[in-house]
Amino acid sequence: MELFQWLTLALVLMLGPMILIHELGHFITARRAGARVLEFGLGFPPRLFTLFRENGTVEVDGQRLLLPGSVRLPPGLAPGQPVEVRFRPNPEGPPRVVEIRRADRPEGGEPTPQGFRLRGTLTALDPGTVYSLNLLPLGGFVRILGEEDPSHPQSLAARPRRWRLAVLLSGALLNILAAFLLMMTAYATGVPTRAFVLIQEVVPESPAWAAGLLPGDVITAVNRDRLEKGSTELREWIRSSPGEPLELTVLREKTPLTITATPVLTDGHGFLGVGLQDWPDPESVERYALSRAAVAAGQSMAGVILSILNLPRMVSSGQVSAAEAVRPVGIPGILGFLGYALKESVETGIAFFALQVTALISLAVGMTNLLPLPALDGGRALFVIIEAIRGRRISPETEAKIHMAGMVILVGISLVIITMDILNPVIPWSWLSR
Repeated sequence: MELFQWLTLALVLMLGPMILIHELGHFITARRAGARVLEFGLGFPPRLFTLFRENGTVEVDGQRLLLPGSVRLPPGLAPGQPVEVRFRPNPEGPPRVVEIRRADRPEGGEPTPQGFRLRGTLTALDPGTVYSLNLLPLGGFVRILGEEDPSHPQSLAARPRRWRLAVLLSGALLNILAAFLLMMTAYATGVPTRAFVLIQEVVPESPAWAAGLLPGDVITAVNRDRLEKGSTELREWIRSSPGEPLELTVLREKTPLTITATPVLTDGHGFLGVGLQDWPDPESVERYALSRAAVAAGQSMAGVILSILNLPRMVSSGQVSAAEAVRPVGIPGILGFLGYALKESVETGIAFFALQVTALISLAVGMTNLLPLPALDGGRALFVIIEAIRGRRISPETEAKIHMAGMVILVGISLVIITMDILNPVIPWSWLSR
């Protein structure tokens, strides 16, 4: 139950907002570019219901009318169909539609006691942006008219190249900006400077097992010396003390205990039989001023980006194994990271971990979408750049086929990665289950 709880919270509170921020970038720049945004959805389909619809416009035989968002549209309504429209005069602009429905044949307009009625052929329709609430809480999505087809004047593909690039890249850039702000907030809320040790696992029949240590115990001191460097410091104690009893000060569900454990000699050094992880000392939290937090956030993000760029060199030099370098992570793996960071922040009362990991995921989402691969934002932007170099665009049909093929390949790879994440998670599910 705890596993499901932490994964759900990570999805709703951390990963979902990062995806929503990405789509919000596309939405804002598409509106600025003059492209028609058909739908902005919270969550992924299937749709639960429409929250509201903005005002749009209709034209009947060239006469333009204002279409309020509250007016229901007949299913499948499209230009070229005969319609009957009831409307009221509007002194501040075009007449306001009261009702619109299909008609058997077009006729001229005539006044009625209820207002005005217009019968004719629907020549243009802009229904306004639909804001919807959808079933799957995976952030959100934006549907923009004509992403590859420039035939409609309000389509994205009909916008100037600079605006198309802005729309395509804005989601990733907003993710990177969000990553910086989150990282800065993480440093401003406080960074732990000292670490205890959390016991992740205990080997059966080991000295730790015999002493009564349990997964979830937090070791705060050895022989009454308070730990400061976490697992690195405790490993030095264990390796250098074969056969010597170690007095461990332990927090077990916030209750202090003293447990004596004696490492045994194995391969020339002490062995206790525990899996260790650093655990923050809540009394060591240091809060950064905003200016210092901004510098630290920039340095952290630059370090991550440089590490990614240096990865091929590190693999070739043996600093990182090839298996570690190419281990991809999908949605389950990302949720595992986020869920564990959220759990750590809740249990320690230190927001740094949840904010830091969320920032890194947002940075990863932004950088991944900038890759020049079909179906990704970077791949679509590459087509715009090629168009600028060639002086003419690749045909919409060809571009759509390439992106569709890329999407099929990405979905296939994603399914493989998701299976790996479930069967061999980077963050063991047991870490979230206690």
